[in-house]
Amino acid sequence: MKSVKFFSSLLLLLFACGSLHLAFGQGTDLGTIAGSVTDSSGAVVANANVVITDLGTNATREAKTGSQGDYRVFGLSSGAYQVTVTAAGMGSAKLTGIRLNGSDVVTADAVLKVASTNESVEVTSEVPLVNTENQTISDNISSTAVIDLPRDSRDVYSFLYLNPNITQSGAAGEFKFIGAQSYGANFSLDGQRSNGGIFGSATSSEPSLEAVGDINVLSNDFSAEYPGVANIRVTTKRGGSSYHGSAFYNNKNSALAAWTLQDQIGQADFVPTPIQSKYPNPAFNITDIGGSFGGPVPLLKKTWFFAAYERDWTIQPVQLQSTTLPHPSLWGGDFSLVDPQSQPAVSDFALGEL
Repeated sequence: MKSVKFFSSLLLLLFACGSLHLAFGQGTDLGTIAGSVTDSSGAVVANANVVITDLGTNATREAKTGSQGDYRVFGLSSGAYQVTVTAAGMGSAKLTGIRLNGSDVVTADAVLKVASTNESVEVTSEVPLVNTENQTISDNISSTAVIDLPRDSRDVYSFLYLNPNITQSGAAGEFKFIGAQSYGANFSLDGQRSNGGIFGSATSSEPSLEAVGDINVLSNDFSAEYPGVANIRVTTKRGGSSYHGSAFYNNKNSALAAWTLQDQIGQADFVPTPIQSKYPNPAFNITDIGGSFGGPVPLLKKTWFFAAYERDWTIQPVQLQSTTLPHPSLWGGDFSLVDPQSQPAVSDFALGEL
């Protein structure tokens, strides 16, 4: 039994070590929490202890305020956070409602009150939603919105149309960002560039919607550290301090769907032929199944996992039409539909014998 546990722990450790490049490769896709600590009179509080708690995993990061009473903690993944500030001879302050999306810089200022030796003062406040650090215009689509919003496909980039600065270009999967073509934008997945093709559009390699943590779009006034006319950054989910999972089944078929505009135009313009007497009814059956699961890794502290699976398949008829194939009437000896110049020569003597 001990050898089995040791072997399992070793495999998990190797998996975690092999995934470190994904964590450190996110680069500027990680966020920052910064702020200042003062007392009730407005004087700065130096050497105060700042504890930042990731509410998803309960992992903590600690920092000290400098001589000017300020602090800055960077390299934080997207998610919800709580900041607790304490100082000797003073009460504590707890800042809640902190949400990081992508490379956001969130300001969390704390005000401490002087406390006597027998008194403990705790101040709880919400962090304002307005970002005062920079003027970047960004849009964030949460994982809840990705799953719950009405959609016609499971293409993660279809949610970009929710941004008023983004419109469709000439073809599906091509976008215009304030008039600029999609090959001028920068697409990334967990901080890794995911542009592809000759013109640098988004690649067809996309995560399952169950694995999407959020979609962050920088469309205007972002700093020079982000290349392109726009930045589309998809961040996948990560495991938490408790186990969570999901399962889904999607089906779209022609029996329950209305005809598309293309099929309606095709039916209106259809001309019967001996090969095709009527317009073929559209027929398709699209099925998607999958799920996700994540949580803490047993026997390993401060280690979490998340996995997602999705499979989709499409069943629809393939229309084959060729003038080189004989019409069924030809099998019965009826050559009336054949071009007279191509009909076989039959002599009157042969007809008489028949």
